Amino acid sequence: MAKNASTADGWDEEYRAGRWSFLRDLPESGRYGIIGMWLSLTETLDSVLDIGCGEGLLYERLQPMGIKRYVGVDLAPAALNIANVDPDLASLRAGDLHTFTPEEGETFSAIVFNEVLHFSDDPAAAVARYVPFLAPGGVIAVSMYSPKRLESGANRLISRLWEATDGAEWDVLDDYRLTSDKKNVTWRLRLVRPAV
Repeated sequence: MAKNASTADGWDEEYRAGRWSFLRDLPESGRYGIIGMWLSLTETLDSVLDIGCGEGLLYERLQPMGIKRYVGVDLAPAALNIANVDPDLASLRAGDLHTFTPEEGETFSAIVFNEVLHFSDDPAAAVARYVPFLAPGGVIAVSMYSPKRLESGANRLISRLWEATDGAEWDVLDDYRLTSDKKNVTWRLRLVRPAV
């Protein structure tokens, strides 16, 4: 990641340079497929909030599945400018994971954190912050890159989030460890719903 990628300007620079175009590659598709099927099978495609949406790749995967409303949020306006979305279904908004707030009264049947929680010092707090924006029965889907080195900072963040969502205030609906042998990477994915 570029030295200044933690700022909107840094992310814009990386998107303009094509740094993130690999996310369209076939070996990246598995995690999008899992998330899409989770939302389809839990019947939560009515209104999806995608935090860290980048170029809107999740939207592209969900659109043929019958998504009714999509809100994508990303720190990089350049990424949002690349996105190819139907404005009748989708709204793209520049914003940060830690400060974004939906419009007054706006709730979502699903909230997705796809490869964005590594940019939070406390992913569990970041996820909990979004619970009030879930519609009744809504779900939260998480995908996080898991490095091979078990003691890595990324894996420590995953462990803390998984431990937090194993608590009594959450129902874990599904939990995956997805490995791409082609790409030689692993992701951890989890689908949760606040306990009633």
